[in-house]
Amino acid sequence: MKIKRILAFLAGILLAVSAVWVTNQPEQVSASVFQKTTVPKKFCGTWYYYVGNGKVKAYKIARTEINLAGCADGGARVYKYTKRAYNAKSGSSHLLIKTKGNRMWICSPHGQTSAAYVTGDRKKLYVVVDTWVDTYFKSKSAARKNYKADRSMSRRNQLSKLVWEY
Repeated sequence: MKIKRILAFLAGILLAVSAVWVTNQPEQVSASVFQKTTVPKKFCGTWYYYVGNGKVKAYKIARTEINLAGCADGGARVYKYTKRAYNAKSGSSHLLIKTKGNRMWICSPHGQTSAAYVTGDRKKLYVVVDTWVDTYFKSKSAARKNYKADRSMSRRNQLSKLVWEY
């Protein structure tokens, strides 16, 4: 009789431990949630941003990776934007993009949203992060020379409307 009680007690403990172990497993994201995509060619390349004191910093946008200040520091892989992907749990190395013409909408799952607009001649890239517009140039000399021209408030408001309208 004592052995049956001990065995029943051990079986109960084993059942409780296995139930706790199963419920505390990290949630796996299925591979179909994130669909790989590529950045359009017009956005790709090395873009330069004026940081002050005559210094210019280079940022790169590749077909499968984006590295822009405030948007994706250090480079992040690009995936197609879907509501399911936006709501998924993921690491910081995921960027979701949606493009339309000269505009690209960029966000991270459960995170910050930005928008990018490339000019028709593809020499300037405007990136709206929160309410601030950053201007990137295709050449270092243009970044040094023209950084003050795009700082006016009226230009910023026009760009915000242009980029955010979808």
